[in-house]
This record gives sequence, structure tokens and C-alpha cells, in this order.
Amino acid sequence: MSEFRVGQRYLSETETELGLGMITQAEGRHLTVMFPATGEVRLYSAQEAPLARYQLQVQQQGKHADGWSFTIQELTESQGIVTYHGLRDDNQESVVVPETQLSHQVDSNPALTRLLAGQADRLDMYQLRCEASEHLAHHQASEVAGLLGVRTHLLPHQLYIAKTVADRYHPRVLLADEVGLGKTIEAGMIIKRRLTTGRSQRVLIVVPESLMHQWLVELRRRFALNFTLFDDERCEQAEADSENPFLTEQHIIISSRFMHESRWSQALLEAEFDLLIIDEAHHLQPSAPEFSAVKNLCEAVPGLLLLTATPEQEGAEGHFQRLQLLDPDRFSNFASFQKEQAHYKELAEQAESVTDPAELDDLLDKHGTGRVMFRNRRADIGGFPSRHFHPVELDEFEADEDMPWWMEDPRIDWLLDHIKQNRSEKALLICKTAEQVLDLSEALRVLAGVQAATFHEGMTLTERDRSAAFFASEEDGSPILLCSEIGSEGRNFQFVHQLILFDLPTNPDLLEQRIGRLDRIGQQQDIDIYLPYSKGSTEAILLPWYEQGMNAFTQCNAIGRKLYDAFAAEIEQAIAEQQPLSTELLEQTKELHKTWLEHNREGQDKLQALNACRPETAEKIIEQIHRDSDTDTLADFMIAFCDRFGINNEVLDEERWFIRPGEHMRIGSLPGLPDDGITVTFDRITALNFEDTDFLSWDHPMVQAALELLTADDFGSTCVAELKNPAIPAGSWFLELDFASIVPAPKAAALQEFCPLKSLRLLFNGQGQELSAKVSRELLDQQASFIDKKTARQVLRQLREPAQKLIHSGQQQARDWQHSQLEQVKQNALNALQHEQNRLLELQKKNPSVRTSEIEAIDWREKQITSALERPQLSLQAVRILVNNH
Repeated sequence: MSEFRVGQRYLSETETELGLGMITQAEGRHLTVMFPATGEVRLYSAQEAPLARYQLQVQQQGKHADGWSFTIQELTESQGIVTYHGLRDDNQESVVVPETQLSHQVDSNPALTRLLAGQADRLDMYQLRCEASEHLAHHQASEVAGLLGVRTHLLPHQLYIAKTVADRYHPRVLLADEVGLGKTIEAGMIIKRRLTTGRSQRVLIVVPESLMHQWLVELRRRFALNFTLFDDERCEQAEADSENPFLTEQHIIISSRFMHESRWSQALLEAEFDLLIIDEAHHLQPSAPEFSAVKNLCEAVPGLLLLTATPEQEGAEGHFQRLQLLDPDRFSNFASFQKEQAHYKELAEQAESVTDPAELDDLLDKHGTGRVMFRNRRADIGGFPSRHFHPVELDEFEADEDMPWWMEDPRIDWLLDHIKQNRSEKALLICKTAEQVLDLSEALRVLAGVQAATFHEGMTLTERDRSAAFFASEEDGSPILLCSEIGSEGRNFQFVHQLILFDLPTNPDLLEQRIGRLDRIGQQQDIDIYLPYSKGSTEAILLPWYEQGMNAFTQCNAIGRKLYDAFAAEIEQAIAEQQPLSTELLEQTKELHKTWLEHNREGQDKLQALNACRPETAEKIIEQIHRDSDTDTLADFMIAFCDRFGINNEVLDEERWFIRPGEHMRIGSLPGLPDDGITVTFDRITALNFEDTDFLSWDHPMVQAALELLTADDFGSTCVAELKNPAIPAGSWFLELDFASIVPAPKAAALQEFCPLKSLRLLFNGQGQELSAKVSRELLDQQASFIDKKTARQVLRQLREPAQKLIHSGQQQARDWQHSQLEQVKQNALNALQHEQNRLLELQKKNPSVRTSEIEAIDWREKQITSALERPQLSLQAVRILVNNH
């Protein structure tokens, strides 16, 4: 039936868990399909709708919306709507049931339909389908699904945070690891796991404009996640398809300014995202007039991740107000927050004495920022290179107003000499403004013919990306990248180990951000930091304060901003008067730095370390990832899949394959497989060593599509094979059935965590005896062989009626099995959810950081799962007939 009509019933080819859908609108180029089983509605393009027409056949069983079943005797059709004529199963009364009255909770038996139609697949396709069913069930049951395919080294602190946060019902946290520890990686892991498990569907990422492309590339390269960049032009185009442009995509990246621009802020509020990520969150200014729009958006989205390596960069009160975005009830009074911080040392001592992990969870959850803030420190993780500071004092100079400043500045001569002496080494130079970057670029070009790469806010995103690539190129790239202050955030240059500071910021956190562009995970060499400065300059004033007062160049400086707040007036005055800082101020800085550092180490740092990473738990996560990755099995499965579906694959070396669509590919496309092909690997280390190689895991969209194709489509669902067993009479036949228990539920309920795909195998001989406990599938596979299509059709025609009777008998056994399975699932789910709900209720009595919405989310999930388990579907997924011909 080529024309879509209102009332017709369809199954989603890509989301079979939605149940049976009904077309509610069919106008022009678009279709609206409602899926009552899950309460969801989908809008499709009529030309490309991934829908399969649901039409029962004679002798099949149907189910009415009122719950009773009937057996079909005849079909009629009028204006595109099919009407079924048959007998009710309970009283044999004649009934007439239009397809519009079918229950959305019906058994889906494509294998039976194909069997009755005389259609059969090759033996190897049937076997691959059975393998896929096992693999999909295993993946759904995995406690680390979504973390298997991360293209990174498996670092304990990152994985602990990722799983802990991703598994919360409505995560609202501040990811505040020190610079270079991988907050973006942690956020990507959280997103990937939540999308994989269904806990989140609509994700919005907000980043500084300069980082939009970097996030887009990192999400694709490291996590196989496809996001869409929305700028003004893209939003305007999307408005042609929807009143709200942000409803046209599920996964979106925008620049920070979109949150408070009146043109787009209201549309963002109404777009119903369920997870919001804000990078460089220290830029959120509570005192700014546009902050109210940011606050409204944060309140509208149930899941919120704020990312910043320097949470107190704008002061302690600013940090507190950003915590309020996460939980305004918990963080309602700044004075109380400060008072609580004063007792962190006693709390840390108490926490260190706790040996039971559950008791430690309770203690940390009840106090401080335990539930909302994760901060790992380099000192706790270890393994970072050393920093070496090289201050270079130069002569004073007076600028000539008639000449460019760089013609006389001694720093230019030093810079030229440094580039000349370090021809084989690249250097990153950071200064305050874009104007300085342009002047320095001109100076290097005019004075030495050096073509410097530049990076500043006056460039477009594309220009910045090209410039960064020009700098990174080993063959003909620039020896130096000149960055304005925007280069001190987000961009990663760990392939460089020389940093040149052309000036010093007054904010210590900003200095740490600059150094962190090089000193981060992945850096293989010690960091050399150069500061050329002139006598009497602002840098000459600030240098002793940074170096002597807090040793800020050679170690991470977590309390720098707090020190600046203590001496800001004196520092600003000294700079204004161009006078050196007093020896007394330097000593006071040094003493306060020592005192506060010790205070933090004994209190806040210990508490945050206990919360940010539990090494034993993290190691268990890593072990689980290694077990569930099962790369050898995955490689065998995917290579077999390529062979069966006409995808060309060529072995490049022991760990890499090149795959591309073949001329006779059996499917139109596969997610992630371009027409010109790609290089793939199943090995994580190989993927890290070869940037141009895709890392395939059980999480990868291409693998998931292969599993979905083989378990939800008809491929391999029916098979006729030949046995050659001399111990069995010739002509003996067997019927192998695979039933699947399917429970449609909203994705957000994450039902698969309690109820992964489950299947029942039954094996009957021609006399109706059930033999599955005595004869394994593996044993049959060893004896089975291919049979040609013509012979297969003859066998199906001959055995159609007795096979149908056995299938009917098997269905009752399968229903009994399903009922038993789901009763246990229901009990396990209720026990787990009620335990978690009770835990949070108990915590809430002592700590308001446990939000009521978290508890309500558990209650919602419990109701959805309970309701779904009352409406299960039983699907005959695969049928194999084996005939002995010995």
C-alpha cells in the first residue's frame, strides 16, 4: 500500500520499542504517528519514513483494543483501511475488527508471516540473527553501556564521575576538575551513557563561540556522537520548518550568547531539553542583567552540568551563586555556606575514619557540596610533567608615539631570538588582547619573515580552526601560535611544551587557565614557561607576587583567586602607580598561601577528593568495561555482518580494516558508513594512535544499527536447513523457535536496566516433543548445512500446517515463560527503586541538596515501569526448520 492514510497501523523500523503506531495526520510531505504504548508522537517525512506497515494475515491472532483476542479468517480493504473478519478466541463469536481498533499491545510475529508466505533466509543469516540477539541482550544488561566506546585512555577519575553522574535521575552537578584533567571528556561520557541508556534524549550544549567546533569534533571523534551547530543562520533556516528552531534537532550546540539573546532565549526555554551542559561556567556573571535568562533556562531543564576548572575565578560569592543554579534550595544563603565551609576539616577527619562505602556516601551527601560538585586535583591523580619557569628580565624602554610599539619593545627581539634558537620546537604565546596578537603577527612578518598562526576573537570559527591546524602541522606549519585571552580556555595544545606569556593577568585563575592549555592529560614532556618582561612594567610588579607569594608558575594554584581578593586594592594601586609591591605584602601573601593551602588540604580538598573519585569503584568500572567490550567477539560479528550484507571489508593490518558499501549492499545505508568508506578498528589503543580510524565498540551507532537490523527487521527470521545425522531416520524434521519478550516503555524509564532483551528457545521434533534442554543450538549448527531456495520453498509448503500447530503450542509455553520472567523483573525493579527512593528521603531530612524532583523522578520511573510490565508483547523472532537427509 503506497499511500498513507489516517488510521493505518505501522511499526517504527528504527524504534520498535515504541509499539504499534497509528497515523493521525497525513498531509503533504509530513506524517504524524502516535505510539499509544509509550505515549510518544513522531513526525516523519512521508518519502523517508522508517515505518513498516502492520498487517495481519489469515490464521494469525489479532488483539482488540478492549483486550480480547481473535483468529483471522478473512481480510477486506476499503479506502486504505484493512478490516479483519474472524472468531473471538474466548467464545468463538464472529467479529469484525477494523485495524483502527487493534490494540497497540499486539504480538509482533514477522517470522510467522514470512514462514506462511514461504520465505526463507540462508542458514548463515539465521545464525547471525541469533548471535545479534544475544549480543544486544548482553549490551542492554551491561552496567557500563555507553562507556564502552569512549576513544580515550580509561582514567579512573573520569570514569567514576561519568558513571556516578550519568546514573542519577536528574543530575545537576558542577564538574570542576583542575585544568587539564578532562572535564570535556567527563561531560562527553555522561552524555553518551545517558543517550545510550535512554535517560536523556534532548541535549543542549552551551559553549563560548570559539569552542563550538572543538566540541563538535570531540563529541564525534571520541564518542561517535553527532551534534548540530546552531548559529543565527542555522536558526533562521530551521524556523522555516518549525516555529521553534530548536525542536528540529535532538542534539544541539550553541554559543553562550544565545542563552540571553531575546531573539532565541524564549525558544530555548520552550524546546524541552532534558540535559543542559554549560562550558566555562565561570563566565556566568550573576550581577549581569542577562543572568536572569540563564537562570530561567537552568531551571527549565531537569539535568544540568556546569563545567569550570576555576569555580572561584570570579570570587567566592560568584561561585556560590553558580551553585544556586544547580540547587537553589540547598544553596540559599551565602553566609550559611561560608559558615559550613569553616567546619570542613572536622568533617574530613570524620569521613576518613569511615570504612563502609555506603556510610561514606551518606556522610558526604549530607554535608558540603558533596552531591553537586566534583573536583579532582593533579596532586591526587599524579603522573603530570614538571613545570619549569624561565623569567627573562629585559631593559626598560620608552615608546615612540610615531612608531609602532613593537619596533622598540625588547620583548620582540627576545621573541625572534627564541624562535630562531628553537626551530624544531613549537611555542604557544598568549597575550591579553586581539590587538596585541595582530601587532605581534605583523612584527614577526616584517622583522623576520615568520608566518605566525593567530587565534583571537576577531576571527570566525572557521578561521580559528584553520589557524590552529596550520600551527599543529608538523611539515609546513607555523612555529608559533599567537593567542589572545580566548586561547587560554578550552583549546588544547598538549603537543606543545613551550608557553610564552607576553603579559601577566592580575587574576591567578586566568594564569592557571593559560598554563593549562599545555599542562594537561596527554602532555608527554615537561612544560617550559617563559616570561619576557621589561623593568618597571606591570609584569615586573606582578612577577614576585606570583612567584614568591604563591609559586604559581610551577604548581597548580587552587587558592589564587582568594589571595587576589585579599590583596586586590594594594595590587591595583601598585600597578596604577607603577611601584613594586612591598616586601610586607609578599610575605603576607606567602603566609596566607601556606595557611589557606594547609586548611584546604585538611578540609575541603579531602572531602572533594573522597567525593570526586573512589579508586576501588573506579577500578571495578574499568574492569567491567574490559569484560563487556569483548573486542574479539565484536570483530567477528561485524566482519560477518559486512560479509552477509554486501559491505566490502579489506584487512589493512592486525588491528585495522577498511570498509565501504559494496555494489550489492543489502541495505540502503548504515550510520557512520560513508560512500567512500572508512578505516575502522576494534582496539582502543589503535584508535588512539590513528586519528583517521573509527573506533567501533558495542556502543557505536554502526554496531547498534547492525544489531537493530538483525533483531528488529526480517533478516534471518526464517530458515530451512539440512541435517545429516545417521542416528536419526531420514525425513525426520525439527522446528526451532525463538520468542522474544518485548516491553514497550518510554526511553527515559531506562527499563532495559532491569529488563534487557530476553528470548526463549524452543525445539520441537515432528511428533511435538520439546527437546531444547537435550539438544543445543550449537549442536544443531554443527550438523546443519545450507539448502537452496527452491528446496526450502518445497519444505515450507509441505510442513506449513504441522509447523503452525507446533508454533501455536510453543506460544503458550512462551507466554508462561514470559509471565514468570516479568514477575521477577517487576520485583527486582520495585525493590531497587524503592530502596533508592527511601535512601534519598532519609538524606533529604538532613540535607536539602536532595531535591524533591529527584525523588519524584524515581516515583515516575517506578510507575512507568510497572505500567509497561502490565502490557508486554511476545514476538516470534526467528523460526528454523531442519530436515534430516542422511
